[in-house]
Amino acid sequence: MISLRKPAAGIVAAAVLVPLALFGSASSASAQTTSCDLRPRGTIVGAKTKTISFAIPSATEWTYDLSAVGIYVYNTAADGDGSAVTIGPKSFQNSDAGAHPGTVQRTRRSDGVQDTCVATWRLRRGTRLQNVKVTRIKYGRKLTGTLQRVVWGKKPAERWTTYSKGAVGVEFVNARGQWQYAGSATVTKGGKFTFTKQIGQRKWRLAFGGDGLSGPTPEVEVTG
Repeated sequence: MISLRKPAAGIVAAAVLVPLALFGSASSASAQTTSCDLRPRGTIVGAKTKTISFAIPSATEWTYDLSAVGIYVYNTAADGDGSAVTIGPKSFQNSDAGAHPGTVQRTRRSDGVQDTCVATWRLRRGTRLQNVKVTRIKYGRKLTGTLQRVVWGKKPAERWTTYSKGAVGVEFVNARGQWQYAGSATVTKGGKFTFTKQIGQRKWRLAFGGDGLSGPTPEVEVTG
């Protein structure tokens, strides 16, 4: 039988944790480890701290050990609700971005059986668009700007660096007053992007959609 008790370390972010202990032998249901759902399945960490509350929908009681990035959370009858953890850019290194499998010990909601399963949590670095502007050119409009990505770890929390991958999607408000997709601008060296279109003055909306290691940017709106 699995013991759903938290270790003495409690909830720790960005620290080395004592491995989760199993007392006695696991039930036959846990002989073969399976995958299980985790909420949220991931998060984007920018330049500010944030509090994440975890949940295992399939369980009435559970512990989640994500020691690869220094997180241990739980919700058990014996120890109460310790499902929340506060994290920020100083909690991780840039190399921590990506998908991390963690060990769940749970009491299954469906039948009350205790078992273990694997839940994967994805960490992505925050991104933003900077210096976005519209310039009138001879036959239309040119939109320019810079894509940046947050730096995690020992560097200052507000430190950003240029990100030179992917593309920025561009939309504009058409004559019917609706947002219409205009195309995308490839991000080049130094995080720079340029988009041109033969069109008059419009309201524009731009955003980077993100990737496996980087989250999407907030949308930026400009007029020109």
